[in-house]
Parts: sequence; C-alpha cells; structure tokens
Amino acid sequence: MQESFKLSPLVMLCCILALTCGELLSGTSLYFVAAMAVAMLCVGITFNILGGTGTIGGIGFASLALNTIVISQFAKVAFFEPADKNLETPELTITVYMIFFLCAMLGTYVFSGLRFRLPKALEVSTTSQTNLLYFVSVALGMGSQVLGLLAVMTASGDVEQSASRSFGLEFSGLTIFAIVLATDSRIRQTNGRHSFGLKVFFPWLFSILVSLLLTSRGGMIVPTLAYALTCLVSGYRFRRNHYLALCAGVLVLGFLISPFEMYVRQFREGMTPQGMAEVVWRQLTTMPDWTTVAQASAEAEGSGSGRSSYFNRPGTLILSRLSLIRTDSNLISACSTGYHYRFAAVKNDLLMLIPHFIYKDKPTVSSVGLLGHIAGVTGDDADTTFATITMVADGYGAFGWLGVISTGLFALPFVIIVYESIFDMRRPWGTVALGVFAVALPGANLGRLVGLTLRTTVELVLLSYIVGAVLRVVPIKAER
Repeated sequence: MQESFKLSPLVMLCCILALTCGELLSGTSLYFVAAMAVAMLCVGITFNILGGTGTIGGIGFASLALNTIVISQFAKVAFFEPADKNLETPELTITVYMIFFLCAMLGTYVFSGLRFRLPKALEVSTTSQTNLLYFVSVALGMGSQVLGLLAVMTASGDVEQSASRSFGLEFSGLTIFAIVLATDSRIRQTNGRHSFGLKVFFPWLFSILVSLLLTSRGGMIVPTLAYALTCLVSGYRFRRNHYLALCAGVLVLGFLISPFEMYVRQFREGMTPQGMAEVVWRQLTTMPDWTTVAQASAEAEGSGSGRSSYFNRPGTLILSRLSLIRTDSNLISACSTGYHYRFAAVKNDLLMLIPHFIYKDKPTVSSVGLLGHIAGVTGDDADTTFATITMVADGYGAFGWLGVISTGLFALPFVIIVYESIFDMRRPWGTVALGVFAVALPGANLGRLVGLTLRTTVELVLLSYIVGAVLRVVPIKAER
C-alpha cells in the first residue's frame, strides 16, 4: 500500500524562505515576491488538506501547482533571472495566482470531506478476470491505435476533428490500461518483488512505436508514466536499476529521439502510416546528417520563443511549457482593461461535446483557439494551434475577479470531489483516471474542466462496463 506523502510545515517554510531570498537577490519586485510567497504557502497547505500523494485530488492539484507556479519560480531562481520579467502585467498576474490558490485552499478545506453518490467504475476481482481483461484491452487498444493512426495521418480539418471522436481514438487508451493491469498484476503476484514483465513490455513497446510514427514525444512518455504511476499507487519500491533506466531514457529522449522526431515531422503531412513508417525506417537506416537533424530541432524550438517563453536562456522551450504562468499572463493582460468574454469559450467546448451526428453545425474551434486569439498567442488563421491557458487565467478572462474566486473556491474542489467519488486510484481503472486527471488538469481551462468532469468520467465508467460486459460473454475457466 502506498504511503501518503505530505509536506511538513518546516520544509514548506524553509523552501518558501529560500525562494523569497533568491527572487529578491535576482532583482524581482518586492510585491511580486510577497504575493508569490503567499501563493506558495497556500499551495503547500492545500496539498496537505487534499491528502498529499495518497489521493487523486492531492496528486492532481500538485500537478496543477507544479505546472503553473512552482517549477517556474524555482527555475527563475536557478537561472538567477527576475521572476517578474517576461510577464505581461506581472503584478496583476501574480495577484490573480495568489487569489486563486488562496480560494482553492479555502474551498478544499470546506468541501474536502464531501462525496457524491455516483456510479463507480467496474473493477475486476479475480486473477482470471484480470488476465482476460488484459487480453481484451490489448486487442481493442492496439486495434484502436491503428485506426487512430490512420485517422490522424490521412485526415485534416473537420474530418480529423470528427475522426478524433471515432472508435479508433475513443478506445486507444485501452493499451495504456493494459499496461496498468499488467504492472499491477505483476506486483501482486510477486509480492512486490517485480513490476515489469512481458505483459507490460508488449503494449508498452507498441504504444511507443505508434507515437514514433506520429512524431509525438508526449505519446512516447505516456506508457512509461502509466507504468511508474501504477508502481507508485501500488506501493512498489523502485530500485537502483529503475533510476538508472530513467536517467538513460531521459538522455536518449532529449538528445536523440526528440531531435530526430522534430526532423522527421516535416515529412508526415498527408502521408499514410505505411509511408510514414518507410520514411522513419529510411531515415534511421541511412543515418541523416546529425547537423541537419539538430538544426531542424533548434528551429522548431526557436518557434516557441517570444510571447510563450518565460526564460531568457536559450534551450528552455520544454521548461517554458512547464511554466504556464507565461501564457496565462498574456490572457490576463489582454483582459486587464475591462474586456471579458464571459461564456463564449465555455459555450464552444460544451457544444463540441455533442456528437457530430446529432449537431452537424457545431463549432469547429474550441476554447483553445479562441483563448489563443484573445491572448495574442495564435494568429487569426491558426484555429487549430494549441495554446495552453489554465483555468486560473481563463477564470479572470471570462468573469474578472469573480471568475478567479469562483474557480478556486468551487470549480476546482468540485472536479476533485467527482473523481474521488467515482474512482479508487489503487485499482486499475482508478489508476487510469488518476493519470488522465493529473495530466489534463494543469492545461485545462474552464471549458476543458467541464469536459474533464463530465465527458472523461462518463467515458471511463462506460468503458469499464463495456469491457466488463465482454468479460461476462467470454467464459472463464473457473466458471465452466
């Protein structure tokens, strides 16, 4: 059983004090540092109220805090850069963050014990059911990933948007679920001595190969994260070999795979999976000039600078993506003169939840594109450009200070309560829900927060019952 980790008050205060001194020495304004310290204190207290790493809410909130304010501020001190630089209206931005995390602390304190009577995900109970569920998940998941690969590589525009809601992409997550099942089963059967086996390796490798064809670096990380997260919630203790493998994987991904994918991505447009596989294989076997590969990667990284970069140093694109305070500040600045778009962005996301065969004229631009235009991060003709703006800035942009207070006080605690009412993170479906929640929450604006609460939970529960129904159709040896 996993031990719940919480922050001790002494460690919390020491970290905030060190961060405060570092930012003052680097030239950050006194008001920004004071507001940052209050926000950090609220983050630590809220994390402990939610139960630390022992709950879905604690891990999800930690992911949100890390990607918005924690990583960004510690990185600024490490680079000895003023934390209020490269932000639009820095004092207003940090005030919005401070108010949000203060309200989140109050909201979680008041509502943390509340639970709803909602349908639970259908979990398996026997070893025979687990084994059968694994094979069903592998078969459906791999088939769905192939269909999803066909949809992404051969479709474009509205066709691609409808394909993303097809069978292929809806069930492709079952491959990740198979990794969770196999890892959990391996740990239980060996009494915690082992966690990785052939059942884990097979869907893990398949998911990575599909992501390689899609040139998706995030997709290559997800299978490993699913394995690590399952080990974490199962109480498995990592050994030295695991940490060595992690370090080697990070180096290979950062210095070999990532530049290579950025180079190959230029050949992907409009190609079939077979054609893309031939391109990848040809590039791998002919060993392209590494100077060309590195230059393509550097050019792609350079495209992420400007109003999306929080740091002055080159080569910090990935770090800027983990510092969402930068893009949030763009939207907060755009709405600081009194303009607020209210329900416009949320309305688009709610209408896009309706199936295409029911509402054929539904919007084609989600809140991501709309908020990107308002913040000035995306161009007017880039409706599909992804701009990550969090619920913190979206609350302010939509409704001003009332939106910031309501989002922290009610919206965030509500979505946490929903997930903890439906899922047990120590069971396979709960582990999958935890992974989805922790990954999606940091980049969720208000519209996506609604989708994360309504659509994602319903899909996971329905998927658990659909797979459970398949298990009941197929006779198990012990039941014959």
